[in-house]
Amino acid sequence: MRDKKISALEINGKKISCNIKRKGVRHVYLKVKPGFQLEVVLPRNRNIHVDRILKLKRPWIEKKINEISKVKKIFDNDTVLYKGEPVKVKVCTVKKSGKGVRLYKNVILVYEDSKRKKEEVLRNFITRQTLGYVQKKAKRFAKELQLSCNTISTKEIKKWGYCNRNGKIFFNWRLICLPERLADYVVFHEVLHLKHFNHSKQFKKDMTKYFIDSKEVEIMLKNYLSY
Repeated sequence: MRDKKISALEINGKKISCNIKRKGVRHVYLKVKPGFQLEVVLPRNRNIHVDRILKLKRPWIEKKINEISKVKKIFDNDTVLYKGEPVKVKVCTVKKSGKGVRLYKNVILVYEDSKRKKEEVLRNFITRQTLGYVQKKAKRFAKELQLSCNTISTKEIKKWGYCNRNGKIFFNWRLICLPERLADYVVFHEVLHLKHFNHSKQFKKDMTKYFIDSKEVEIMLKNYLSY
């Protein structure tokens, strides 16, 4: 079967778009992306029956589709997750700029003006909340670990956080949207990389000293889409 003939699959009642690519790889690779999209990467110069591959990998595809179906969106229409709880977002149009956002009970009031729209105002608010949270937590964890934690910032990344070899720690600007237990786990994880720049046995051992439920937390983190 030619690659171009396969455009979609039906898995458990869901229509899965199928994107087939050929690259300079030795083996076949499959990846299920958010939005129920299946990417199939094939070696360039090999005659491979894609339909057979998909039939063979169907149980794996079904498993991944089931996992994605359980993923919680950070932003969903007029609702945003804040510390793990869904909060309504209400837009208030104002003439004067600079009011920004107000968090009141279970509602985030976004003051939108002619210069700044809802998305920008809300993102700035979430970013500020995340930065304040991670700076406070990172300093506390660094003190407990007897480490020096200097540069902490937020940015647009697909991970929840990462630490580079220069000791700079970056967090996803949406981190404040996670339940506190999961957010703390991410912050501690990255701070610990200042001591162990790897995922060695010692790193995992130190993680479980503070988070005895590390494996469960890792599973729960997969239920939240970081971008």
